[in-house]
Amino acid sequence: MLQSHGLTHIGQCDPFDATVDAAIFVACKATPNFPTDGMETLFVQARPRKVANEKPTKPEKDLPTLKSVGDLKFSDATKLASGAGEVQHGEHGCLRFHRVPSALWRDAHKRVFFEPRPGTLRLFEKFNEPVKKLVGEWWERIETSQTFADNHADISAYHKTLKPGDVTLVGLIAEGGQGLATANNARFLGYLQGTPQAEKIKASREEWTKRWLADAEIKPAFLGLLAKNGGDAAKPTRDVAAWEACVESLKGEFSLVKLGFTKSDLYRVVFPELVAKPEDFQFAWQSRKAELLKRWRTEADWEDFWETDLTLDFRKEKLKKLRTQKEISDVEFCELCKALQTWVKEKRKSRKILGLHSAENYDAPADAPRIATIYNGLSGHGQFVVFRKGDKAGNRWLDNDQLFVHWSKENVRWLFDKSGRPESGMPVVRNAHLYFLEGITWTRVANHVGMKARLQPPCVFDSDSVRLTPIAGTLHPLSLLALFNSDLVSYLKMKFQQHTAKWEIGGIRQLPLVIPTGGQEKRLKELAERAMAAKRLTFDGTAPPNALAAFVRGLSNELVTSAPPYLRPSAQLKLLHTAADCLAVVELAVNWEAEKLYGVEGLGPFDEF
Repeated sequence: MLQSHGLTHIGQCDPFDATVDAAIFVACKATPNFPTDGMETLFVQARPRKVANEKPTKPEKDLPTLKSVGDLKFSDATKLASGAGEVQHGEHGCLRFHRVPSALWRDAHKRVFFEPRPGTLRLFEKFNEPVKKLVGEWWERIETSQTFADNHADISAYHKTLKPGDVTLVGLIAEGGQGLATANNARFLGYLQGTPQAEKIKASREEWTKRWLADAEIKPAFLGLLAKNGGDAAKPTRDVAAWEACVESLKGEFSLVKLGFTKSDLYRVVFPELVAKPEDFQFAWQSRKAELLKRWRTEADWEDFWETDLTLDFRKEKLKKLRTQKEISDVEFCELCKALQTWVKEKRKSRKILGLHSAENYDAPADAPRIATIYNGLSGHGQFVVFRKGDKAGNRWLDNDQLFVHWSKENVRWLFDKSGRPESGMPVVRNAHLYFLEGITWTRVANHVGMKARLQPPCVFDSDSVRLTPIAGTLHPLSLLALFNSDLVSYLKMKFQQHTAKWEIGGIRQLPLVIPTGGQEKRLKELAERAMAAKRLTFDGTAPPNALAAFVRGLSNELVTSAPPYLRPSAQLKLLHTAADCLAVVELAVNWEAEKLYGVEGLGPFDEF
């Protein structure tokens, strides 16, 4: 609306002790002639910001003496591309001001207002048009995880055209979204034995039990359930499994308030021996393979298939062999699965006869154990797998959560069968095809700070833990993690996408990404690995080992010698007294690499969010 009239002044400020920013503007009724009209706007940056001494500036002291636009002195100017005029820059105390062609913001993707500093203008001119073009061409095909999946073939073909230096969108090389909402976390989740969270559950278990035994209604129900599950009434918490087996039944009979639970309380403790290992995933796959083979070989629906000639290199002789031989290889099984699906499609039969879940496809033998475990659960010894929720601590690089989900065959069947039903209290399973893959997640609300991105290990992730996973062959997940944790990528989001405290996946999908060279990708990956190593040490206060310290000292020397002044470590930081110091130096190096990749080296700092 403002850009549809004559905007003469706009001032960005932050006057409230809250998450809300403000802007002051002066506009007049006018009808600009698009795209250019000669109209100009005075932009005044009056937000408090930290300077060298880490104390915030006080713009309210300088604003009363700021002259009117006709008397302002501009000390510098930036010429805009394509003869669009120039932006003039000046300062008054801690204030910055700019005289700007009003048409600049009308031409921006999303028509955003941004402070037109020289470095920001460089980013705008380099990425605004490519982003607008890419969003116009691709957005409807990558806006959600479902549209991404529906257009996978076109996106894969596009990937083959990308080369180092090309500009693309994050959402074109990474897929993802929300994960699993269990509808009852306590039923499925638990903390690993020996962790602080598990010790807290252990203490709470005693308190809950004492409460139940003191309640005339709960006591007989609890003791009856305990006896049924093999527990000892004299020592009800000694047999942990028997105690845990009582809880869901009690919750079905009594209110959470009466039992002493809050909605978010977890009560399970996971034994390390029951955490799934690769052999448990392999067992799930071989069990599923045998189950499907038996179905396909014996059910009447498939008689015609075994008697047909297919174009996928499956002659009758080969089909006869696959139908009768005792063992078939994983490669042959995947080929057979593909042939069966082709036959079902050609004959226009229901996919249900395959016995596969809608997204359960066995295309690659190496990935088959993961796929089988996602959709069918674990039936061997280890049945608990890593589960990731949003990180309340707001960590970067890594989190320190030892949370697991009981991914048994029975639980997985219940979650998938009930998913998406209209009744309240039902689970919702989203993006299951990305479970047990590495990805990048982030803190969804972070006010006036850069993005807090973390590596999400192979896991089941929940609906609060939105994540993106780079498509194989595009960009290594750790390289993307490094870029996400750079000041520059946060700056792009805040200036050109969405200047709010929320880090929503739609805005992140539209961020420009420059395809790195092999050397740049390797460097970003290496820096992410070192950052994670340092972050891991900060969780328990361990001093950095010699190898990490030596690497970071080399980085520090390189930054001092060649990096822009604002990315050089202080004398105190160069001591590397703690692992946190090592991490801070690595993050400076990450910022430097990002500036070089995006072609704005030395035009920052890009740290105002």
